[in-house]
Amino acid sequence: MQAKYLEYAGQPSQAIKTWKVALYIRLSREDDGEKAESYSVTSQREILKEYLKQHPDMELYDIYIDDGWSGTNFDRPDFQRMIADVKAGRVTCVVVKDLSRFCRNAVDGGYYLDNVFVSLQVRFIAINNCLDTFSDNMNAATRCISVGVQNVINESVAATTSVNVRGTLNVNREKGQFIGSFPTYGYAKSPEDHHKLIIDEEPAAVVRQIFQWFVSGKSIIGIAKELNERGIPNPSMYKQLKGMKYRHPAGASNDGLWPDSSVRRILKNEMYIGNMVQGKNTTVSYKIKKCRAIPRENWIVVEDTHEPIIDKDTFYKAQALFNRSIRKSPGKTEVDLFAGLVRCADCRRIMNKKTNVHPYGTYHYYRCATARKMKKSACGNHTIRIDKMQRTVTVTIQKMVELAVQMSDALRKINRNPRRVQTSNHLRQSLDALTAQREKDYRMQLDLYPDWKSGAITQQEYLSLKANIAEKIAVLDGKIQSIEKTLASYAAGVDDENDFIAAFRKYENFTELTRGMLVELVEEILVHDNASIEVHFRFADAYQQAVAYIEMNKETA
Repeated sequence: MQAKYLEYAGQPSQAIKTWKVALYIRLSREDDGEKAESYSVTSQREILKEYLKQHPDMELYDIYIDDGWSGTNFDRPDFQRMIADVKAGRVTCVVVKDLSRFCRNAVDGGYYLDNVFVSLQVRFIAINNCLDTFSDNMNAATRCISVGVQNVINESVAATTSVNVRGTLNVNREKGQFIGSFPTYGYAKSPEDHHKLIIDEEPAAVVRQIFQWFVSGKSIIGIAKELNERGIPNPSMYKQLKGMKYRHPAGASNDGLWPDSSVRRILKNEMYIGNMVQGKNTTVSYKIKKCRAIPRENWIVVEDTHEPIIDKDTFYKAQALFNRSIRKSPGKTEVDLFAGLVRCADCRRIMNKKTNVHPYGTYHYYRCATARKMKKSACGNHTIRIDKMQRTVTVTIQKMVELAVQMSDALRKINRNPRRVQTSNHLRQSLDALTAQREKDYRMQLDLYPDWKSGAITQQEYLSLKANIAEKIAVLDGKIQSIEKTLASYAAGVDDENDFIAAFRKYENFTELTRGMLVELVEEILVHDNASIEVHFRFADAYQQAVAYIEMNKETA
């Protein structure tokens, strides 16, 4: 083939026998609706190859495809691979279906077309835009205006599309539909509806184990080590092993190991109790894809949208642990039995665990460090030996367990008492009679007006009768409300499902304290200056409810 000399921007180029062509294809989520077919990867490839056949002076070097990438930025992997080949001289011509496939960013797109490609004498062709930077009909001024205007139009489309897409996604989020590309670890997208989540049992079992370890006393770092020792792949690696095209948001390399941050994220994720939590992050703009966190109060949370992996009691028990100051001993993966629970009764600060090595043996104790860290007058010298505190707490919990058992027996006796059932039935009969009487009086009151208008009764008689009936209705409303309140207390009642009774009864006949037991039952342990302790238990409201109910029904207990 005879060498062809081309001019570009008034400067003669080198002799080019054939153009070494890069066919560039891009498809993103913004290309939806009716455009999906025309912009598909297959469609673009066919159009570009057909164009190549019609130009014998062009030789295909490679095809570069970025499927699922936005045109507003240039971190697209195959785009960068193409630019590397351009700079290395392996590619001398870039062909795209239209300019929007190359970019939707006027400023950065202009940089590549007006600087990089010009300096390297690289030809650029956008078929649908009739743009060819080496065309005889396109001088520098015409090219700059044409490309600039088209880039601005493409960028405007990207901006409008971004706003519309965000609005649609937020509507779907508020409906409780899952709109993410990858499901939360432990879940999979339903085959019937990709906006719904179903449990993926293999990772779900790992999630359950993580929560069980944590509430039982294992530290977060200890959990991560245990998972790694067992060879369980981390969430990112699991997605990749399942064939998902998942990339870590931070771009970090994935060795499959669990960092403590992944364990912590799982333990705090409300998705595991069946709530759809979305809208936690957003991109800075349609051009800048860097994510920024959204304040928690602005997250979109819809409750009970999918099957939970973790029950709410276990989940909130784990959240309570995050609010405590918890430390583990060096070299251990388990946190201390009383970690985060022991406070000074005066200054209310968490007490520190200390060890005393004595000629007669070693013992551990808790000490308030306020006076030592601040000033002596800030607090007293509160200390308590751990072994003594453990014995006292054990006895205290045993007594509470016995109380829960006694209250459970009393509640069963109350709820099964025939007299209580008989009273409830009598109240219902009275309520039905009063309701019927009220309805009768109300209809009578409505009939007074037409009687007055027809002349059957005088206005004075109408007003007097109306007032009398209204008074009767008011009295009936008071009686009905009182009976409904009493019946509601009977219906609601209290039984073994009461939180206090259920929590303590399960530890009937225990002999040894465990970390899980303390976390579940104890709110805090206060240490006084005389080494006496005060145990504050959880479920105080449920306890008071049960006591009040038993007191109210003590004649049937």
